[in-house]
Amino acid sequence: MSFKKYLLILSYLSLAIFLTFSLGFGSISEIKQKIENYKKKIREEKKVLNLLSKEERKSVLEITKIDNQIIEIEKKVEEEEKILEKIKNKEKKLMNDYKIVAKNKEKVKKELENILNNFWPIYLKQKDSSILDYKNEEEYKLKSKWLEIILSKINEKYKTFSYYSEQLTLKLLEIQDTISKKEKQLARINQEKDSLLAKKLEFLKKIEEMRLFKLKQEERIQEVLSIVEELNYKFLMLTSKDFAKAKGKLLWPAQGKIKINFNLRKKPPQRGIGIALKKDEPVRAVFWGKVVHNDLLRGFGRVIIISHGKGYYTLYSFLSQSLVRLGQEVEQGEIIGLCGFYPQIKNYGLYFELRFKQKPVNPLKWLKHIF
Repeated sequence: MSFKKYLLILSYLSLAIFLTFSLGFGSISEIKQKIENYKKKIREEKKVLNLLSKEERKSVLEITKIDNQIIEIEKKVEEEEKILEKIKNKEKKLMNDYKIVAKNKEKVKKELENILNNFWPIYLKQKDSSILDYKNEEEYKLKSKWLEIILSKINEKYKTFSYYSEQLTLKLLEIQDTISKKEKQLARINQEKDSLLAKKLEFLKKIEEMRLFKLKQEERIQEVLSIVEELNYKFLMLTSKDFAKAKGKLLWPAQGKIKINFNLRKKPPQRGIGIALKKDEPVRAVFWGKVVHNDLLRGFGRVIIISHGKGYYTLYSFLSQSLVRLGQEVEQGEIIGLCGFYPQIKNYGLYFELRFKQKPVNPLKWLKHIF
């Protein structure tokens, strides 16, 4: 049969055939109920998502508060460290002063020891001596007075250095006590900072978990939305069964790689698409319709032509086997045959055409997606 004769067959068929469609996905009421159930599920999932978003915002606010507290604590630590540095510098100066005083005190101590060692015998002699041992009373008095003055001055000097030494020791102890208190205070502040950082880490972990959960929640919502979209499409198809409204939503006749593209400018023109498939791969009806041709067609092998009403036809060629009969009504997605050898691609595959009132139409603009 020539291609012109094949076109003539389609022309006659378009005038005589009217389609009636059966429901392949349950009744309209069942699909409508499914849509409502899924919409309810979406509302519930969105509520959970909103609650998660609120919790996330709360956690972010808590982290902001913690960050502000940490900034204040860091300022406090910086101030305390400056004070502590000043105290330590003062301690260092006092230590130097203390060493000088201690050194002078030790020097005085040695001087006193030398004096006592040298003058003690004189003092004892003077103490035990009587006025008769001296030439006159005046000499005795002078010596005694001289010894008393020397001992008094040395003792006074020793007391002065002892006093300064005690004062420095007290000051040193006071500074060391202040340093100890400051260090403890700094430790408490740093502990508070560490506690805040740990708390912040907990909130960050909580936010990360919530965001992961939100992501999964959003994915679930998208999945449900896809299902609702599919059900809406099925509902639309079941209620209207209008092929023209199915543009961009038709099922693919088979899953495979496109080897030949639609191109009317090509010589000879390419009026359909060629899909490479495995041997005996199932071929499905892209839409509801009625089988108007189920036979061999020269140049196309075994061919099934389905009329979808209002001038729309789909053609499935190079089949190894047909699983439908002439005049049979088929549902969308129903297996109508198995693919056979496709000479043009030198492999197994399917040649698929879409026509409107005898004119070839690019199937890729009508099929649901490109795989």
